[in-house]
Amino acid sequence: MTKPRPVPVLPAQGRRIAFVGKGGAGKSTMLAHFLAYWKSYGVPCIGIDTDVPGEDENGTLYEHAQVVDLGAPVYPAPGIHQIRNEAVRLCPEKGLCVLDTGAWERKKDGPHLSVLSAVDLAVLCLQPTGNEVQRAGSVLGAIESLSATGARAPELVILLTMVDPSTATPDDVDTELAEAGYTVLRNRYELSNARNGYAQSWGKPIKTKPDTNMDKMAREILDVVAR
Repeated sequence: MTKPRPVPVLPAQGRRIAFVGKGGAGKSTMLAHFLAYWKSYGVPCIGIDTDVPGEDENGTLYEHAQVVDLGAPVYPAPGIHQIRNEAVRLCPEKGLCVLDTGAWERKKDGPHLSVLSAVDLAVLCLQPTGNEVQRAGSVLGAIESLSATGARAPELVILLTMVDPSTATPDDVDTELAEAGYTVLRNRYELSNARNGYAQSWGKPIKTKPDTNMDKMAREILDVVAR
């Protein structure tokens, strides 16, 4: 009989994670699944939704949580200047608070800088194209600007999303990012247009299964934020 994999112990104050990237990168879909998986591991978790989806995207994480039980509560975003305070207040003891975001924009009056300053870890959801590699530089620049002003700045990791496993491009982008000094997660969110694929899961109950793509990503992110 296979022993269940140990779950890392998070600090008493918990950990806060933001998922950032372009619209349509799969952030809300992945977060809905991650909340369900983390809950199944026994990790207390909650979500905060700061996303406003584009016309060609599915509904928000908050809307998804109103339709089906994700196993963890999801809260609508507070005002921009209250994001950090609310993330700290809502973060469960020895658990996770995850913040979903809209399409990445580096604006002083936008929510992204407030979100980045509120978390311990920023996960950049990146589609493996040349333009998206430039986006990694924009996010890193925003984090460096927070550090330069003495504000709290998170660790940054990159998660490749919407990956076509039949092409070599993701591996090339992975190598390019690693050579540029970025931390790229081992597991990737693979593109699937199947009827039962992740892209078609909005508004449907989430079934957690061991050793799936989502399970591996959820565990890797948990391991990273716990270290």
